[in-house]
Amino acid sequence: MNDRTIKLLIIGESGVGKSSLIRRFVEDKFDDNHDVTIGMDFKSKVINIDGLEYKLALWDTAGAERFRSLTPSFYRKALGAVLVYDITNRESLTKLEAWLAELENYSDNPNIATIVVGNKVDKERVISRDEDCDIRLL
Repeated sequence: MNDRTIKLLIIGESGVGKSSLIRRFVEDKFDDNHDVTIGMDFKSKVINIDGLEYKLALWDTAGAERFRSLTPSFYRKALGAVLVYDITNRESLTKLEAWLAELENYSDNPNIATIVVGNKVDKERVISRDEDCDIRLL
């Protein structure tokens, strides 16, 4: 990667909408019938920060357990990570702790920027807004 490439990981359980978030950001499209990610996927978008162009490399991994063996190299050289959960699925929130542990275990960047995103806000909530605000992973 060159000096102006920012590798950003999108991680979380299968079905939380990681690929849909990426597609909306990169292509400004949404498809309710999106295919399940097999292994991993990659998309990029050029962004402008303070007059400089950067290539944002978005890495999307399959959340399914059977693809976890693919992930150690996926974490290398990442500058940031987005941990995604589904606000209609409590288990996806509780499993974020394991995703964070995996990130800390495999990342070669001790200062990786990490944020948590509650997705599917157009659906009926199972996880309350108070619980969203009370996430203490970091």
